[in-house]
Amino acid sequence: MKTPTNKSIACAVHDYIEVACLYGYRLELWLLNGSQRSGVALTTRTQAGSEWLVLEDGSGNFELELNQIARIRALTDNQYFTELDVQQGHCGL
Repeated sequence: MKTPTNKSIACAVHDYIEVACLYGYRLELWLLNGSQRSGVALTTRTQAGSEWLVLEDGSGNFELELNQIARIRALTDNQYFTELDVQQGHCGL
């Protein structure tokens, strides 16, 4: 994983990520390095100016820096979003 950066993501995207954590959505994530991960959204945390998404994937918790996530798709049906373009700040229903 890349070294943490302190660039913030768009507030609208952050709000949707918080909703995913609040309701425990299962998410599929595409990272900037080309890899994919999936898991249940648990919470976010901030450390030294970087924001992290904490997920659980059946084998334990893991964290991803929000700035290293390119796109998020909700695998849990919901009324708020289906896909988030984290880097561009776009949200789709």
